[in-house]
Formats: sequence, C-alpha cells, structure tokens
Amino acid sequence: MLALAGAVLLLLLTSPDKEPRLQQVAVPAVRVALVGLHDLVPTEIVSGRLEPARRANMHFELSGQVHTRPVEPGQVVQPDELLLSLEPGDYEDALNEAEARLVQESRDIQRDRELLTLSRRNYALQKNDVDRLKKLGADSLVSQSRLDEARIKLLQLESEVAQLKSRVDSAEARLALKQAARNRAARNLARTQLVAPFAGSVNAVNVQVGDYVTPNQGVAELIDVSSLDLYVEVRGAVAQSLQPGQAVNVVVDAVTLPGKVIALQIDPDPVTFTHALRVRVAGAGVRPGQVAQAHLPLRGLNQVTAVPNTAVLFDEGRTYVFRLDGDRLALMEVLLGERVGELQAVRQGVDASDRIVTRDVSALSHGQQVRAIAADSLPE
Repeated sequence: MLALAGAVLLLLLTSPDKEPRLQQVAVPAVRVALVGLHDLVPTEIVSGRLEPARRANMHFELSGQVHTRPVEPGQVVQPDELLLSLEPGDYEDALNEAEARLVQESRDIQRDRELLTLSRRNYALQKNDVDRLKKLGADSLVSQSRLDEARIKLLQLESEVAQLKSRVDSAEARLALKQAARNRAARNLARTQLVAPFAGSVNAVNVQVGDYVTPNQGVAELIDVSSLDLYVEVRGAVAQSLQPGQAVNVVVDAVTLPGKVIALQIDPDPVTFTHALRVRVAGAGVRPGQVAQAHLPLRGLNQVTAVPNTAVLFDEGRTYVFRLDGDRLALMEVLLGERVGELQAVRQGVDASDRIVTRDVSALSHGQQVRAIAADSLPE
C-alpha cells in the first residue's frame, strides 16, 4: 500500500501542465555599420622566381687549348680576375712578328725620306748641268751629245724623285697598317685570357685544362647576386599604372622587401597581350630561385562605396548584402567592383548612407527582425 501511494504521488508531481506556456523567440543581435565613401588603392599580386640581376655567359673569341683554370663554381671573383686562359704561344709569336714588321716599316720610311732629300739634290745639280750645256751652243756635236745624255739622266733622277716622294707620301698609311696589325695581334694575345667583367660568383665552368675550345662556345657562367630581379607578365591595366623607377613591395617567404620597377614593356606580347615587367630587389637575405610576390599598386579609387568582405553573401552566382531598415533586414543585390584588402568596392546596390550588416550574414534572411549593435568603423 505504501509503494502504491508513492507511485501515485510521483505521477502527480511529474505530469505536464494542462496549459503549456509559449516561449518568446529571441531576436538575434547583428553588427551594423554605415557604408560611407572610401579612397581605395587596389593592388595586383603577381608571382615569379628571383633571378640574378646580372648574368654573363662567358666564351673565348679565339680558338685554342685551355691552358689554366684557376676558378671553380661558387667562387667569388672581382672585376678583371682571371677565369680561364688559352695556350698563348702562337699569339705571342704573332705579336712579335707584327712588332718587328712595324719597326722595319718605320726604318724603311726614314730611309726613303733621306733618299728623297739626296735625290732632290742630285736632280737640282743635274738640272744645272743641263742648263750649262744649253749655253755652250747647239752647233757643237760634242756639246749636243753631252746635252742629250744630261737630259736623259735628268729624266731618270726626276723619276727617282717621284717614286721616292710617292713612298714618303704614303708612309703614314703604310705605318698605320703595320700599327693596326700590331694592335690586332696584341688584342688577340689578351683574348687568350678570359677575365671577369664584373664582381660576382662563378656559377659554372664547362671546360677542363687541355680541352680545345672554339669561339662562341660557352665555357663559364658568372652571376651577380648582390641584386635580384623578378620577371613577371602583367595585364594592360596594371602596366598602365606603373612606370620605371617606381617603388613596389616584394614578398619573399613572408618577408616584405623594397623593390623598384627596372623595366616595363610598353607594347604587349602579340599572343598573350601581357607586358613583361622586371622588378629589382637587394640580394641580402634572399637567393636566386626563390618564389616572390610583387604587390603592384593600381590606379586609386576615390570616394567609392565599399563594404567589408565579410558583409557579402554569395548565392547562386549573385552577390547580396543585408541593409538594416528599422529593426528589419532587407536583402539587397549588389554589383561588386575591385577588392582592396578587407574592403569590397560596390558599383551599385547600396548608398553611402545605408547601414549594412558587416559579418555572419549566411545565417540571416530577408525581413528578419534583428537587434542592431554598432560595429567598429569600416576598415580603410
């Protein structure tokens, strides 16, 4: 009996109320902010790999056998430091021969000038002799014979003077030819030594001592890593916003480095319609081959309507924002423009005076009653 009484009491205590009470639905709180007008500077991000600012593929201008190889890949060299050399014997002999010919030509020119002086004196004496014989009279047979002989000798001396004068007049030209041959032989001897055109690091040496090389055969590669270049292709709108010498930011492994536009192709590639761009950064802390991102500023957008990226709702290819009307939400379709950092420019659909929901929009609906909480001001 006690157990039965306890069970009845328990049922009475746990039985539901005959008239259930309705619970009031909570009004969600949303963060809203004024759209307003903003000055935005869009940025284009392009990626590429860093390359040495200077690279030289070295080759000899002569044929010959490799004589010395004093450097190895990775070695740092200074300007005019020897990289490779050819066997110089034949080129030394050619220079000695050219110098000897130059000396001989100089002496021959001096001899011709002295002979010309003597020939002119002989010519003058012979002409006086001819004039003297003319005065002896034309009636004497002996005098006539001697006069003819004197005239013949005068003609011979005149021819000799003309020849010597011609050689003396062309002396400078002949001397210049010998000098040019001597200079060419000296340059060829110097070309047997391949020297560094700038300070840098040896990246490759492709020949060994004893190898026979020919002109234009690549024998070594020298790079300068004190500065690195980023080569990228950009679209026309980006190219129009840039100019040589302009400062830009380059990000390598999450580190931002100052860069400068070194070269910009004006006429685009006829196939891709892109413009080649080269940005230079200092080589300290970075190395060739690393992936880098260039942040390129575009033309600024002045006084445009913009909303936070988190305020935009994407649905079936369309874009919307929630505008606050009183305590109700209105779903507004918008046409988006450039995205700049945390802001999204809006071309149409909202006004600067509208108050919009700034975040957590995926759980909201059109006409929903909300409780507005002032959000922080929109990011610049």
